Amino acid sequence: MDLYAANVTGPNVMDFSNPSLVPETALFSFHPLVFLYFILSFYIVPYPIYRYVANKYNWEVNQKTIARHWSDTMLGFAYGLIVFIFGNYSKAFGWITVVAFYPSLFGYAIIAEQPYTKTSLPNIKHWPKGMWIVFLIALGIILAFAGIHIYFASQFSLPFVIYYVCGLLIPIFFLVTSVLLIKEVNSNWMRTRYYTWRQQRQLKTTTPPSTPTANYLDEAVAHENMQSNKDITLTEQMPSQELAILPPPNPYTNRVSLHIHHWQIFYVLAFFTRWCLNNIFDIAKYMLTVYLDRFKHPVSQVAAGIVLACYMQGICAYGYDPLVNDDR
Repeated sequence: MDLYAANVTGPNVMDFSNPSLVPETALFSFHPLVFLYFILSFYIVPYPIYRYVANKYNWEVNQKTIARHWSDTMLGFAYGLIVFIFGNYSKAFGWITVVAFYPSLFGYAIIAEQPYTKTSLPNIKHWPKGMWIVFLIALGIILAFAGIHIYFASQFSLPFVIYYVCGLLIPIFFLVTSVLLIKEVNSNWMRTRYYTWRQQRQLKTTTPPSTPTANYLDEAVAHENMQSNKDITLTEQMPSQELAILPPPNPYTNRVSLHIHHWQIFYVLAFFTRWCLNNIFDIAKYMLTVYLDRFKHPVSQVAAGIVLACYMQGICAYGYDPLVNDDR
């Protein structure tokens, strides 16, 4: 059975990717008609439907102005284009993913509307028992899909599975960078270390040799009647290391914090499942290193529909909220 919804024929004067001819090992592909199918299925159609249903049933959503709706739409096209091109969706776009997408979108929303799930990751220490149950079930499903896809990848010759698993380093890199950025803004960490290092180097190269401390103390003992004056003299003559390496003033006027949103988590997972959608899309291709065959499997298409739906629920309800937030 043909798993694909896209079958483009006709003149191709601009040399777009032909879905029927795109190799499984293609690093990227693009065809405007298939991209239209993709963006219609996963953004343009579900976005207003979700907002309408959410308003009717009083689901939790962020109230958006027309400008915010337009901004999220532009970001939706941008994020969607990245997944479409590097996920080889010109070849891999299929109806199974579309069918799995819509029940998952509203199923996730119904779960998110339960009283015990109305919380966020930063409040993990205060999660109720119901939230922990949902979280552990969801984590189990994610790990199960991850295990299946890693098994699929392991069926190919090494080092394919190594490249595939190491693809997690991409989101980890951005997460670690965000944490370091927060530490720098909130505590002036990087500039303080650099400033201290420079000051210590300058002290080593410019400070003249000083008289041993013992000499100063002997002189002070010998002249008890001038103790107070000698103390002042000693303080002036001995260099003050502490004053020389005081940290620089903090130039940042506000604090920032980390908030991992579920749309970000499932967007990353959408890359992994789509790379495995139609003959595993080698994550190493995304890293521009190797080309390997992929395999067709409906499990990957269903997984892609689920994670795309969870990603889009966050966008429809709340929008593209940032990973690093300004504290108010």
